[in-house]
Amino acid sequence: MRSGFKTSNFLRQKTSPTLIIRQAATALAFKTATGWKFEDRWLKYLVKMLKVAAGAKAAGCFGYEPHPVLEVTGRCNLKCPHCEVRGGEVETDPPLTHVYRMIDSIATVPEFKMLVLTGGEPLLRQDIYKIVKYAKNSGFEVTIATNGTLISRETAKKLSSLDITGVAVSLDFIEPELHDKFRGVHGTWEKVMDGIKNAVEEGLYLQVNIALSKLNLHELPQLLRLADKLKSCVVLLYQFQPYGRGALRENLALTPPEFFRVIEETAKLQKELKTLVIPIGLPEYFAYLSARTPLLSRMFKGCIAGRGMFYVKWYGDVWPCVFLQLKIGNILEEKAVKIWRENELLNKLRDRNNLEEPCRSCRYRENCGGCRSRAYLLTGNPLAADPLCPFTPH
Repeated sequence: MRSGFKTSNFLRQKTSPTLIIRQAATALAFKTATGWKFEDRWLKYLVKMLKVAAGAKAAGCFGYEPHPVLEVTGRCNLKCPHCEVRGGEVETDPPLTHVYRMIDSIATVPEFKMLVLTGGEPLLRQDIYKIVKYAKNSGFEVTIATNGTLISRETAKKLSSLDITGVAVSLDFIEPELHDKFRGVHGTWEKVMDGIKNAVEEGLYLQVNIALSKLNLHELPQLLRLADKLKSCVVLLYQFQPYGRGALRENLALTPPEFFRVIEETAKLQKELKTLVIPIGLPEYFAYLSARTPLLSRMFKGCIAGRGMFYVKWYGDVWPCVFLQLKIGNILEEKAVKIWRENELLNKLRDRNNLEEPCRSCRYRENCGGCRSRAYLLTGNPLAADPLCPFTPH
């Protein structure tokens, strides 16, 4: 293990002029396409934003690539019936030494300069601060993805003192009772509001994660405005996909016409929001933006499965995306860099000539690529054309 070890070249690469220019160009591309006024909030959090997007070369699903994510636990204090990773169905955490080994393995990939710690609920681990310190000492900028219910003022202060970039907090409804029902525990909404307030007051970057389905599609404008009011810098707008426990709720998934509605409403609302909205599981949004900004379209990459997302389960298995649940290796058995460089599926996903028609011939193939997880879910082939593309006749 490399506890306390830092690689100075690795850290310097994070803030290289080239990367900063590319990140600025990406912000400009969003501004040009939607009218988003990034100056109103992002300039205030500029240092944090550069850390959050450390190493980013373009934008797509999940905001930026590359984007490694590590589950540090499978435990959870909520009982979300839609949970794609079945959080809370295990009662023990992986040993701290295993978490350190996984961080060491992820650190073998030089492109990975930031790390999202998730679960389950990562703040359930009493040793989460040790994990954060270890990841930081390994050269990573760290963000914690949480349901927000456990961010007390003391917890927010500790996380801020460790110089993490911030927190990504889940919020799905503007009505407390509906959010609580969706998350499976009474009182969740109020605790999330308190957690967000504590995080923001301690200077942590805030990202709001919204799981969008037929249950809350009608609330989209109100939800985005609420996230903006809460001072979020980014909203990740997840399109519900029936994985994990969500497999029993296929009726909640949106249809192509509803996806198109999400695309149009999001782009229209963006110009009045200080927060940046990134749809997840809807790479067609980036095709839509690319059509508006042909000169800057290369800053949009759509689906980042194979091109950036590297999702690691708490037991070491790796998926190309949290929604593309195909094992491509285990970082407790082999170095992450070997999986990242040599895995056959990842390499096929990187070359969009491998996609099936009509995705292969689409003029926005490189800006979108279709949702690979949705293709796999509905056809069994991750390289198939996106069956629910809102721009393809159905």
